[in-house]
Amino acid sequence: MSRGAAFLFAAFLCGLSHPAFADQAEAREVARINNCPPKKIEVYQQSLGPEGQTVYRVTCNLPKAADDKSKSADTLLIGCHDSLCELLRPYEAEKK
Repeated sequence: MSRGAAFLFAAFLCGLSHPAFADQAEAREVARINNCPPKKIEVYQQSLGPEGQTVYRVTCNLPKAADDKSKSADTLLIGCHDSLCELLRPYEAEKK
């Protein structure tokens, strides 16, 4: 195999294994639409390949409620495929 063909083959393989990494701006917009002003956005889970998906964990910047019973979820999981993002579910961290 020539050097040029080897390079093209390697480039092809790298192109197929790219992560589905939507920009955090799309995840931020989905959070805002769901009444969650984002305080922190981090990658929660990521899969590779042509059907890859990135799941973001978005921590909301919500005001403190005086009544703990009315407390809503302060963290959301948002899944993104290419540049399309959607709310997956509220995220409840384990309490220690």
